[in-house]
Amino acid sequence: MRKPYLEKIKINIAYFLVALLGHSLRFRVVGQEQLERFLGKEGFIINCWHGQQLMGFYFFRKRGYYILVSRSRDGDLASGIMERFGWKTIRGSSSKGAVRGLIELLRALRQGAGVALTPDGPRGPIYHVEPGGLYLAEKTGAPLIPMAFVFDRKWISKESWDLFVIPKPFSRCVVYFGEPIFIKDELTEDRLELEKERLQKAIHEANRRGEEVLKEWLS
Repeated sequence: MRKPYLEKIKINIAYFLVALLGHSLRFRVVGQEQLERFLGKEGFIINCWHGQQLMGFYFFRKRGYYILVSRSRDGDLASGIMERFGWKTIRGSSSKGAVRGLIELLRALRQGAGVALTPDGPRGPIYHVEPGGLYLAEKTGAPLIPMAFVFDRKWISKESWDLFVIPKPFSRCVVYFGEPIFIKDELTEDRLELEKERLQKAIHEANRRGEEVLKEWLS
C-alpha cells in the first residue's frame, strides 16, 4: 500500500526540480517553426540523443507529444514526470514491448501527432541509432527531425553510458532543430544501414550547429 504512495512522492519531487531548473534557463531556439508544417498532417518524429533528454521533458511541456518510455523502474519514474509535463507516454523499448510500442506510435503519427524518440536509448551504445524511428518514418511518411540541446554550463554524468547531461541553474540553452529527413525508399538491409548513418550524422550536425549558435550568443 505504501509503495505507490512513495513512488508518487518521488515523481512529484522530480517534476518540481526539473520544472524549477527549466524555468531558470535562458533559451534560444532555432528551427522550431518547421514542426508546425507537419503537425496535424504527416506528424513528425523528433530525434535527440538519450543523454540530452532531461530538458526535453520541460521544453516540450503541455504539447501532448508522444514518447516511448521503457518498462524499467527508471522508466516508471520518467513516465510519471513526463505525464506531469503533459506528455503522452507509451511504454515499451527495444527489449520489452517493442512491437506494441511501435504500433501505438504508428497510430499517433497517422493522426498527425508529434513523436519524440531517443534513437540510442534505452541502453545504448551511445550514439548508436536503433531502427524503430526509421521504420515509423518509412510507413507514415513523417519526417525525422534531428535536434540538440546545447548548454553553456552543465554537469555530465561520466558513470552513465549515455553521458547524461544536467544543465546548471541559470545556464543558457540552445535548442537546435535540423532539416527534416524523409525515408522515401524501402528499408532493405543495406538501405537501413545507410539511413541509420544519415540520421546519426544529422543529429551530430544539429549539436555542432547548436554549439556555433551558443558561441555567437556568448560573444
